[in-house]
Amino acid sequence: MSEKRILKNIRSGQQESVEILIQKYYRDIYTYCYCRVQDRQTAQDLTQDVFLRYLQNLDSYEHTGKLKNYLYVTAGNLIKDHYKKRKETLLEEERSSEYENGPPAGTEELSDRLTMQEIIRELPEPEKELILLRYYQNLRLAEIAQVVSLPVSTVRYKLKNAEKYIKTKWEE
Repeated sequence: MSEKRILKNIRSGQQESVEILIQKYYRDIYTYCYCRVQDRQTAQDLTQDVFLRYLQNLDSYEHTGKLKNYLYVTAGNLIKDHYKKRKETLLEEERSSEYENGPPAGTEELSDRLTMQEIIRELPEPEKELILLRYYQNLRLAEIAQVVSLPVSTVRYKLKNAEKYIKTKWEE
C-alpha cells in the first residue's frame, strides 16, 4: 500500500492503516533510535513517541516527500530532546562508566564492531547522525539531506570528512 493511501486511510479513521504504517517503518525508526541512544528501552520509548507524535500532528502533516524521512526527522528531534533532558545528570555518568570493565569477551569480529562503535561515538553529533543514516539506515545522500535539512553537497562533504576521521582512527 502506498504512503498516500495509508495516510488517506488513517485520516479517514481506519485503525488497520495505523498498524500498517507502524509495521512498515517501526524497525527502521527503532534501529535509528537504538544506534543513537544505545539503550533498548529508551529506543523503544522514543520509537513509540515518534509514531504518537506523527499521529497527533496528522492534521498539520503535508505529504510532500517520503513519510519515512519525516519520521527520521521526528526521531532525531526526540533524541535531541532526550539528551537535553538527561545532559546535566546522566550523560557524563553514562560516558564514564560505559566501558568501565572493558569490552565484553568474544570474537575478534565483536571487538572490531565495538571499536567501530566507539569511534563513531567520538564523532561530533551532526557527523555521527550522517554516518548512522548513511551506513546503518542505508539512506541515499538526497534523503539524508532532507532529514538533516542541509544541501546534498554539504552532506557529501561532511560525510567524507567523517569517513576520513573514522578511517584514520581505525588504522590507529
